[in-house]
Amino acid sequence: MGKVFSNIEVARKTFFFDNWRCLCAGFMDSLTESLALVIVLRIFQAPNWIKSLVFASSFMGNFFTVLTQSLVARQKRYKTMDFSTIYWLIVSFLVFASTLATSIVSFSILISFAIIFSKQPIPLMEDVYGQNYSPQERGSRLAVTLNLLLLSTIIFGQIGGKLMDLNLQNYKLVLLLVSMAAMGTAVSFSKIPSRILPTKGKKSMASSIKIIFTDKQFGIALLWWSLSGIGIQMMGPLRTEYLMDSTCGMGASNMFTVLVSITIPMGFRIFSTFVCGQIFHRFNFIAIKLIVNLFLIASVLLFFNTKIKFLVALASACAGIARGGGEIIWCLWVTKIVPKEKFSLYMGLNVAVTGLRGLLSPFIGYGIRQYLSLAQMSYFSATLVLISSFGFLSLIKHPRFATISIAE
Repeated sequence: MGKVFSNIEVARKTFFFDNWRCLCAGFMDSLTESLALVIVLRIFQAPNWIKSLVFASSFMGNFFTVLTQSLVARQKRYKTMDFSTIYWLIVSFLVFASTLATSIVSFSILISFAIIFSKQPIPLMEDVYGQNYSPQERGSRLAVTLNLLLLSTIIFGQIGGKLMDLNLQNYKLVLLLVSMAAMGTAVSFSKIPSRILPTKGKKSMASSIKIIFTDKQFGIALLWWSLSGIGIQMMGPLRTEYLMDSTCGMGASNMFTVLVSITIPMGFRIFSTFVCGQIFHRFNFIAIKLIVNLFLIASVLLFFNTKIKFLVALASACAGIARGGGEIIWCLWVTKIVPKEKFSLYMGLNVAVTGLRGLLSPFIGYGIRQYLSLAQMSYFSATLVLISSFGFLSLIKHPRFATISIAE
């Protein structure tokens, strides 16, 4: 029988190893956020479908969590963090194997699967936070943890960008470092206290998906969240292309691309993550989401309508503020509208829907790109976010969403 910890000890141990997990996982995040696209563009001269595949892999991973979570919930032997450990051991192996890839197809498949597996622990961590942290400390502890993830991502993003600026063939060294850090992430997961998901009341994957339609307020909120997400995410791969394209874009260096793709936005994410982590349980989360949407609109309109480096950097800062605040809300909003025992189920659906629209978004973006300029697309993107904002505004006074207290 394992050692029994008090609630305070469990929270302390969870916080300590979750912080170490994020410090290591930041290496993989920098690959997911920017470095992978830099590699497929500069090393392999990838076609559009490959760029879309790599960019969409993160969201494919989110989408598949509804399946993997269902499988985890059906077994009665292993704890949630046992599965998370296995997922990240697979990530480490796949990233290492990608250093041996000789074609764009094999490289993109290995990296895409590595990114997909890296996303599978997300709903499982929701159960950990719900069980191991008190309601009052979830936001503040998660803010610290996410900021460590951002710092790690920023630092390694700069190191990786610099190494590839010195010599493009250093991309293999970058991938080896990511593989080693992924191994560290797996070890950290293995140390986080967790439980076997209870089978009582567990639903099949099909029954779980039906909740989106039977719980109307939850489904409507996901709809508006998805609309703003599509508006922004369809522009995601086009940002890197705009920065690096010397004909239609800025023709920026690897370092400047990493600077405005990772360093600046993630620096401002640290600030907004901290602020939103402190105020999340004190304010209506929809009001915070509306503020986040304003920064999203400012970011996309400014980024694609100028080639002035300072203004592009300012747009990236707005994107960072929006993403930091948005991530805290996205991670914790279900804790305000459903009972504690349903946190993991609802978060799994939230992650899966996020994955589905994220998977479709880059393909929608490249499809529309054939008919609209980047500037025109930015206005279309901003319009979708604006419509989403009006949708959220219609929910703000609903009793279920207007509450400031936490569902327990």
